[in-house]
Amino acid sequence: MYKKSNYILLILSFCFFGCKKSENYSEVRKTLEKVLEDDQKFRQPNFDYVKQNLLDRKNTKIVTKIIDSLGWLGEDKIGHDANLALFVVFQHTQELSTREKYLQVMKKAVKTGNADKRQLAYMIDRDELLNHRKQIYGTQYSINKNGSAFIENLIDPANINKRRKSMNLYPLEDYLKKIDSSNKVNNSNR
Repeated sequence: MYKKSNYILLILSFCFFGCKKSENYSEVRKTLEKVLEDDQKFRQPNFDYVKQNLLDRKNTKIVTKIIDSLGWLGEDKIGHDANLALFVVFQHTQELSTREKYLQVMKKAVKTGNADKRQLAYMIDRDELLNHRKQIYGTQYSINKNGSAFIENLIDPANINKRRKSMNLYPLEDYLKKIDSSNKVNNSNR
């Protein structure tokens, strides 16, 4: 474990000093692609909370060090999957203060084009619910006993699709249909 941490720090320090000059983020990309892979390691097909929570904490440390030293890197520098890893780590972190800190960083990254505003909507809604407030964009769903998706704790439901459109999300009805069809496929494969 100690050696692995030192290896990660070595990669990060290499990238901090090396990437700034040469704009070569290949090691950061590889690290983040591994983080993305680990993000799902114990979530599917059966969620193992203890093992996944340990991985999530490790991933959070890795990603916060990258962002603190290099900023929120866009797809143009690190590719789609590595950029996605930046988002999913904060979406899944149990550390509320960390999520809130990097939510602000992500908001700035959306303005510069380094983060996706659709992902920001998911992050905002998750943060709102974890702070016992209503979600704004309707991205966080639950599944009822019949296996159908539904949205609860939603602010101003009459204008939900206007807000979703502003974040490049498709209408709520289409979102729920997509979740339901995905659940049917997943359940038929079991």
